Amino acid sequence: MRRFGTFVAVAALLVTSACSGSSDDGAGPSGTPGTRAVVLGFVNMEGAAAGSFAEAGAGARAAVELVNEELGGIDGRPLQLASCTTNGTPESSRGCAEEVLAKRPVAVVSGIDLGADASVPVVTKAGVPYVTGSPTLAGELTTKGAYAFTGGTAADLLAIGDHLIEVKRAKSIHVLHEDLPGLLNAAIGAAGDIFRAKDVRDVKLVAEKADTADFAPALTQAAAGDPDALIVVFPAQACARILRSAQALGITTPTYYVGACASEGVVRSASDDALRNAFFASGYLPVFAAGGGADGAAFRDRVERAQRSPVSLASFSAVLNLARLMQEGAAPEPAALRAALEGTREEPGALAHPYTCDGRQLALLRAVCNSNVRLLQHRDGAFVDVLGTWVSGARLNELID
Repeated sequence: MRRFGTFVAVAALLVTSACSGSSDDGAGPSGTPGTRAVVLGFVNMEGAAAGSFAEAGAGARAAVELVNEELGGIDGRPLQLASCTTNGTPESSRGCAEEVLAKRPVAVVSGIDLGADASVPVVTKAGVPYVTGSPTLAGELTTKGAYAFTGGTAADLLAIGDHLIEVKRAKSIHVLHEDLPGLLNAAIGAAGDIFRAKDVRDVKLVAEKADTADFAPALTQAAAGDPDALIVVFPAQACARILRSAQALGITTPTYYVGACASEGVVRSASDDALRNAFFASGYLPVFAAGGGADGAAFRDRVERAQRSPVSLASFSAVLNLARLMQEGAAPEPAALRAALEGTREEPGALAHPYTCDGRQLALLRAVCNSNVRLLQHRDGAFVDVLGTWVSGARLNELID
């Protein structure tokens, strides 16, 4: 079990390597004079050399607008974001956590922050729920008082593995992943344990730097031997380059990408032939162009096309889930919201699978409330659902001692 936990936590870390400021984003009506807003803290990494995820903020603001303009706020009180941006360092993330906590939020929502391991304990020790729709680091996956509405890259990898083993009956699986020195050996060993326990005879893991000048050598090595499937674990910017490189090399191996890569920016320059061999895991329904009922329409109405991505969808869903818990009776204060989250049982998730925050959805990752993903392809200019059902690889944890 310990090696399994190491594998999925490392997998979550692999996909992310890719001066703080704050603001109060009070989207929608401010309520009647004297009406006190219900505050949600929002911490996100933007404009940093290590990565920028501004679309997460766009998704969170869109959900606040929806709650205030169409859903009546929270018992007549407006919902408001107290936002702070980080540069991904522990110091800036810790500072942002302290800053938004000073605004007395009912919960702190995180977009994507590479310094989150420093902010999670600050928030949870204050008794305030730490919530994310796109968990990235170990602290967001394992800390008591943190709640992840999807399992992020960890759940993506497990679901892809389960699908390949149980449905595709794959006997050869190769993985191309970002090189993180010090963690690679543990990831290789645990991945091998999982796959070989299900009679996958040929397991190969190939590491490469996300900023490498040329992915062709690593991709050629990963695809060598004609594996049944290739899994790619990189941030979105690298996935775009890998997809183009696979196209140039003529690689036809079915290739599975984690959810961070399920965006228009990744597939924009790929040919139809290349996309026929590309599959994408996602903890959310593909609603960037159509579908998703009223929530999907609200997302498209309020999020510009250029900012529609798994990242903006995750923040939109997380804020909307919290607002609905409060609209359904949870008092708008931290202890009550924490109790409501931990009492959920198959609670409908906005544009995602129902969630249960009982700490038992994914072994060793107690913060994960939902381990289910969809498998998507990009066809005729849009992401479409391949299987029409959710896939979870949570049962693979039973294979590790």
